[in-house]
Amino acid sequence: MKFSYFLPTKLSFGFGALDGVGSEVKALGGTDALVVTDGVMVKTGIARRVTERLGIGCDVFDEVEAEPRIEVAQAVADRVRSGSYDLVVGVGGGSSMDMAKAAAGFATNQGPARAYVGNNLFAKKPLPSIMVPTTAGTGAELTVTSMVTVDGHKQWINSPLLLPSVAVVDPDLTMSMPPGVTAATGMDALCHNVEAYLSGLANPITDSAALEGVGLIARNLERAYDSGGDRMAREGMSLGALMGGIALQAKMVYGHSIGYTIATRFKLPHGVSCGLPLPYVVSNYAVACAPKMKKLAEAFGVEGGDDPSELGRAVGGKVMAMAAHLKIPTTLKALGVAEGDLAALADECVTMYPRPNSPLVFDSRSMGALYRRMWEGSLDA
Repeated sequence: MKFSYFLPTKLSFGFGALDGVGSEVKALGGTDALVVTDGVMVKTGIARRVTERLGIGCDVFDEVEAEPRIEVAQAVADRVRSGSYDLVVGVGGGSSMDMAKAAAGFATNQGPARAYVGNNLFAKKPLPSIMVPTTAGTGAELTVTSMVTVDGHKQWINSPLLLPSVAVVDPDLTMSMPPGVTAATGMDALCHNVEAYLSGLANPITDSAALEGVGLIARNLERAYDSGGDRMAREGMSLGALMGGIALQAKMVYGHSIGYTIATRFKLPHGVSCGLPLPYVVSNYAVACAPKMKKLAEAFGVEGGDDPSELGRAVGGKVMAMAAHLKIPTTLKALGVAEGDLAALADECVTMYPRPNSPLVFDSRSMGALYRRMWEGSLDA
């Protein structure tokens, strides 16, 4: 066995972790920060809770949108380059943290934001950055990626240089999430853990994190959705999402690719777009990932014997039941996808969003068959 794992980010986790953010700023030598967030975080006062604890001067960029377009990335690039900042702080969900990571890179690397869409395109070390997640979903505080929408299609700005300097994960900041946001972000976290576990690039570190993350989310997501004030459930979800961020170094498989093909068309939250395919992905990958299915089923609390296909259907059924509880669509038909569009969506998936790390190889025909099953609601691979 041969693998590598890289995670230089310092992590501070737990209720009250936010109170120590000033010490992290001081350790990084920050004197002037750009805080990257969205209007909701400003309106609810969460952004102020963070800025009051930084202990230094700061400006706030609050124009981040859900599923940010490349134009938003350009706006944050212009803003960070207009000042003399020596620190970037991201406050919010995955979109805000993604734009904060990008801002740190744009501060020291010139040129249009579009020039950095792709992999490993930053030449100079970014500014130090601190991520403060307010949802339990993306794990973006521990990843190298900033997702952007370019001309209606999901793309990414990837670089190991974008890994944050510090992640401050305080579950208290998630307590006010409404049920719909809890559902979507929680399903996103579940997708990260499961897809990373099924990836051909998985290793013992990512597998351990992924299985722990799956178990935490399977036990706590519905509780957090039903009772937002359940502190233990919120803590479990924050930790489960964080585990997903650790596991993501193994990369995702075709569940996220499928999600990209429907996200912008139907204006779906990211967790909904990748959550809908998840049960079908699990059932389809079960034979290709046969040695791993028993542990995955155990993490979900599911029993299904030793046959990988049976385990895949059992786990897929568990995910579908969770999605139904969370009021997340479980079929493409229910979402509103036309039957006549399935082939084009499948072709877009394998053409625009390939997954060379996937242990299960798809072409347009086999992907089309998977889209058909997702449309009909069949877990039979």
